Amino acid sequence: MKMRLDRFLSEMGVGTRKHCKKAIRSEKVLIDGNIITDEGFLFDPEKNKVTLDGKLLTYQREFYILMNKPQGYMCSTIDELYPSVLNLIDPSLKKRARIVGRLDADTTGVLLITDNGKLNNRLIHPNLGIEKEYVAELNHPLGEKDRLKLLLEGVVLDEGEEAIKPASLTLLSPLEADIIVKEGKYHEIKRMFHRFGYDVMSLRRIRLGFLVLGDLKEGEMRNLSPEEVLNLKKLVGMES
Repeated sequence: MKMRLDRFLSEMGVGTRKHCKKAIRSEKVLIDGNIITDEGFLFDPEKNKVTLDGKLLTYQREFYILMNKPQGYMCSTIDELYPSVLNLIDPSLKKRARIVGRLDADTTGVLLITDNGKLNNRLIHPNLGIEKEYVAELNHPLGEKDRLKLLLEGVVLDEGEEAIKPASLTLLSPLEADIIVKEGKYHEIKRMFHRFGYDVMSLRRIRLGFLVLGDLKEGEMRNLSPEEVLNLKKLVGMES
């Protein structure tokens, strides 16, 4: 895979394209030990060794990060009302990163970040029905009748659409419910409960497909194992 040198430096988080071009022209960049001053120089970042001011820049072609998203961060590529979760990952991966789905700023739990756009699109496509499991804390006890209504009747979230029904809804305690959904519409769970007169006080995603948090604390993250990546691709019908 060939890449322009200025683009490579930019994607590695060195700075803006203008800043990267200046660094190249200033003879600060070496490829395999040779000074390169051509900003459009084409090379293979997976095969060639690049250094900037003597520091090795290692390129990772594909990455898959499982994060326990903390409160107060937006699932956005830029800072908005709250900072982006991408501020928490390695700066060298930030420009290529894609967030799989969205969690609200006050929602915590399983979040997948990758640069594999095809996998991202398939994971969030409603037709594939990838399960997403949450634990919701409510403002008052969920009645059994309401639980059954949610399961059997569902909720019409958008006018003209069919009612959304959770795949399962289990009471963990009077104020806590485990809920599994497959579509992932905007504010889906909060809107489902609100339709029956309940406010969601806290929401935590504990599973995406087969991916679970394990020992990850809020704000912590890990790379998926090669086996997990392979199984994730099989889950969405990607052979490789």
